Amino acid sequence: MDITNNLFTPINTIKQALSVVEGLTTTSKMPSSSYSIPANKCIKGSRLRQIKNSVCSSCYALKGNYKRYPAIVEAQERRLLSINKPEWVSAMVYLISNKKDIRDKGVFRWHDSGDLQSVEHFDKILSVVRQTPTIKHWLPTKESRIIKNYKGNLPNNIVIRLSGSMVDGKAPLYSNTSTVVTDKSKATCKSFDNNGECGECRKCWDKGIKNISYLAH
Repeated sequence: MDITNNLFTPINTIKQALSVVEGLTTTSKMPSSSYSIPANKCIKGSRLRQIKNSVCSSCYALKGNYKRYPAIVEAQERRLLSINKPEWVSAMVYLISNKKDIRDKGVFRWHDSGDLQSVEHFDKILSVVRQTPTIKHWLPTKESRIIKNYKGNLPNNIVIRLSGSMVDGKAPLYSNTSTVVTDKSKATCKSFDNNGECGECRKCWDKGIKNISYLAH
């Protein structure tokens, strides 16, 4: 299903779009702006946080700057609520299409904090992806049930990576995945050799790379 907002007031400025979605995220690692919602509202992640040695038991998005600054916490909560706004899809499409850093780099990451909340949430994201065909989207998620039960066609410009649950554990059964490892030599993400930044690397957005392994942090 392709969700559109043709019946609502058109989004005409970045300022207007940002006010609808309650802002994007700027992180030192990502090559362009990304998107985050509260990690403590993750569905599967909330259960995994209670399991020793799970990838969520020491979630990076529940510490450091994500929790150090109240303004970040409050913004993530507002973003979560904003998903239900009827203009949300149009606003995200406008931002991803017109924000200079995203347009110039040609890539966008969903959820540097947080995860899918429902099938409806996933459907809205896919609508944004379809309407921004020149941008490569990367969606890491642990919500395998939502992904595997989705009945529609997935756009070609999105890489969905199902995330493994345990540190040094197996990758999920899916076309594109990610895992977390404690051995540097087994990590395919080499951001630790690049001041913690992606730099020019775009492996996470590359469907040709089946699994990305990240060093535990």
